Amino acid sequence: MTGAPFLGVLARALRFRWAVLLAVLVPAAAVGVLAVETRTDDTTAVAVVGVAPESADVLSTDAVQLALGRYSVVLTSPEVLREVASETGISVDALDAAVDVTASQEAGNLAVRATLPSTDDALLVARAVAEQTVTLGEEDPLADATVLSGARTEAPGLLSSTRALQALLVLAALLAALVVAYALEAVRPRTRTGGDAAGAAGGPVLGSLPAFTSAWPRRAVAPDSEILASARSLRSGFLASASSVPDGPVVVVGAEAGAGASTVSFLLARTLADRGQSTLVVDLDLDHAGLSATMGTPSRFALHDALTESAPLAEAVHSEGGVAVLTTEPMSGFDDLVDHRLPDLLKRGADRYEVVLCDSGPLGAGELSEVVAAHAASAVVVVRAGTSTATIERTAARLQRLGVPVRGVVLNHATRAQAEAPGLRETGRGG
Repeated sequence: MTGAPFLGVLARALRFRWAVLLAVLVPAAAVGVLAVETRTDDTTAVAVVGVAPESADVLSTDAVQLALGRYSVVLTSPEVLREVASETGISVDALDAAVDVTASQEAGNLAVRATLPSTDDALLVARAVAEQTVTLGEEDPLADATVLSGARTEAPGLLSSTRALQALLVLAALLAALVVAYALEAVRPRTRTGGDAAGAAGGPVLGSLPAFTSAWPRRAVAPDSEILASARSLRSGFLASASSVPDGPVVVVGAEAGAGASTVSFLLARTLADRGQSTLVVDLDLDHAGLSATMGTPSRFALHDALTESAPLAEAVHSEGGVAVLTTEPMSGFDDLVDHRLPDLLKRGADRYEVVLCDSGPLGAGELSEVVAAHAASAVVVVRAGTSTATIERTAARLQRLGVPVRGVVLNHATRAQAEAPGLRETGRGG
């Protein structure tokens, strides 16, 4: 999504990718919190041992530095750890993981740290290792060792706090979830507004339709008055776009299955009929015949009869709510018949009706859909809000290849405000 503003993409990710965000956030945060909750809280005890020359006659900085390096290595050797294990009763393996000795050349001392689950054990081990240093110093002819600070517990760091660490892990999980949601919205953008749909399809927004029912539980979500107002607004947009395309049949095609092309075809025809314009809707979804299945087939004749002229067009068409409808049944295997006879049928329809709308299946769903679309003068693309931009662009590309201009776009399952809102790229340009 070239030119898309960061905040715009982030806002859309938060609004529309919340399911992805939760799918990443909840498991990651739960695992982190549980891991911290079940971890063992260790205590670190520290003792400080000073190293100095054996006597005033032997003042050698090099001797001290050599002693510091030698002691820090020897104190963690298996021999010393076995001595400490015999004193404390803690295994050598546990001591090997628990004991850490660091030398400070500037201060001339050693910091002995012991990290263990038990505070008493940590203090005991730090004290025992420090005493081993003193013993080593007694045997060293060049340097002496003295305990400067007895074993004491070390103040825990921020991440030693269970709650602080859990909070940090939850924040990290939230950041990861935001990154994933943002990346999906940026790399695989979806249509959220009319501006998005228009930009992808290459035509103006003619109008929108609200969601008639919710997916689950299935119930009405838009009142009839809102649906009627949206349909009339769609009619106005359709009529206003007449001058931008050639006269002739208009194919109404969904960008994907379930976009609502059949609904748009019938509602548009109904509102045009209410205005006094005679309108014919031809069900040319020859793979599924969704509009015909919804309405039933009260006429004893259908599309096949009209194509073969075994019945006059007037007898094959029936009235549904004041709209002339030519129903069909799935017609797989009739590609040649449709390709050769459909132009004449549409011409007869145009001679009899002011507007001819062809309800078609999505382009690319089968060869018949492209055969049908190729005989239209223009196309109306129906886009369900949330459809991927790439899907709409593929539909527009197929129409362009067939030489069928896009008359406009209808944004389905959207409010009028969404349909009138600019696209993300337009927002990025300040449009």
